[in-house]
Amino acid sequence: MLQAIAEEYITFSSGALRLQGVLAYPEETAPERAILMCSPHPHFAGDMNNNVICAIARRLAVHAAVLRFDYRGVGDSEIDLDSDLSVFDYWTEVEEKKDYRDAIEDVESAATVLKHAAESFDVELSIVGYSFGAATSMMFAHKAGNVHKMVTIAPPLGKVSFEFLFRQPPGLPDSKPSLHLVGKKDFLYSEERVEAFRRMLGPAARVVVLESADHFFRGDEDQLAQKVDEFLRESPGSVR
Repeated sequence: MLQAIAEEYITFSSGALRLQGVLAYPEETAPERAILMCSPHPHFAGDMNNNVICAIARRLAVHAAVLRFDYRGVGDSEIDLDSDLSVFDYWTEVEEKKDYRDAIEDVESAATVLKHAAESFDVELSIVGYSFGAATSMMFAHKAGNVHKMVTIAPPLGKVSFEFLFRQPPGLPDSKPSLHLVGKKDFLYSEERVEAFRRMLGPAARVVVLESADHFFRGDEDQLAQKVDEFLRESPGSVR
């Protein structure tokens, strides 16, 4: 039987903006780790209440401090735009120009808040990203030296270039444990894209193709959450 969890709405700063998130954690025990959740693109059900994000966050919160949040302009998170630019148009430009700097700033700010919230427990930080969030989480983790493990779900292969994985910053070995879950029925799936992605990843990466899954995982949330949970709780050196 799963233990009870607590959930708290929080606000935090990303530059001059105030973002909203939900911090979840076990009610009766100390968290074993801290986990940041990164949501899909706002045009594609991309908020912190997304079915995949919520299912995984609540599963992990049984034993971890888990933060999910809304990017700027999503939900009650603030955004500062020129009067002639709508939030919808802003996120359209992000997608078209592949300019993820603002989104990565939001991820970095959320990670800082989560680390502060969990610092009294001296736990490691891991990150989980879904779809667009898979890209933002990998871009953040690639430059951050304090991410212990990483999980991506339905990474947007063919839409986002992951060539930055070849440009490894100093001090970040390619042995960071990571799990990448790809649905074979995903509209972005192809064997060529998966193999190219696999080649970009380090030797500690595990790429798993889920035969019956599509991009949205409706009805498969619990099974997906279990896979993520099991990976994050594995001991070092058990990558298969």
